[in-house]
Amino acid sequence: MLSACVPNDPDEDVKIATIAREIDRYFSLLQLQSAYDSNEFADSLFRISDAIRGKTVDAYRTAFDAQLTAMIAARRNVEGAEPLSYAAFKQTGINLNTRFKRYFFARVDEFLAENMNLNPKHPIADLVTKTGAKTGFHVEHILSSNKENKALFDGDEERFDQERNRLGGILLLKGRDNISSNNEPYPDKLKSYANTLYWNESLRADSYKSKLDMTALKARYGLELEAIDQFGPDQLEARHKLLFKLVGIIWS
Repeated sequence: MLSACVPNDPDEDVKIATIAREIDRYFSLLQLQSAYDSNEFADSLFRISDAIRGKTVDAYRTAFDAQLTAMIAARRNVEGAEPLSYAAFKQTGINLNTRFKRYFFARVDEFLAENMNLNPKHPIADLVTKTGAKTGFHVEHILSSNKENKALFDGDEERFDQERNRLGGILLLKGRDNISSNNEPYPDKLKSYANTLYWNESLRADSYKSKLDMTALKARYGLELEAIDQFGPDQLEARHKLLFKLVGIIWS
């Protein structure tokens, strides 16, 4: 931020705000595409700092994307990469630390609230930092670990574990709700998702009945949001692809 500004810079405020958003986007897209390395990330900020020194805000995205695509390409061992691709996002979930998962779903819920003209269910800071048994938020697996759900994945426990940890197979619940729904079959879990976060509630049919703001949201962004009565591999993949589309919108 300091490198981008000059003494008595009339654009200081907009530069600082823009760079803050770019750093958040840069960090988040690296995490979501399994390309984040703390040492390389720190080094890359020096290169970005040099590239934006004294420049106007319209130069920032190019500087950040140059480092973003270079790091993704290096991680995937390819010559070139896009800032966001489904191939790099497809298995995202188990690789992420819990704190970032909480931040990710907090941003998704913030987006849904803003676009449906609703108040956020919880402040982002609470969703990310609170971890206590009563008031903290924890990662919930939509698919409980039982024989019935494993059979949906041909009894392959390794595949089942990998798939249910993808972002499309998890969500956030408050402590007590998470504990109570831990081993329930999916139809019972749906009941636990009522009056929780908007992303959780989007699995339920009552989120769509006579909800004009939900209809408008879907039309505005072309989102395939829909109630899901039964949850298996196809539904998990659909939710994961939906999150990929939301990533492209939120971190555009």
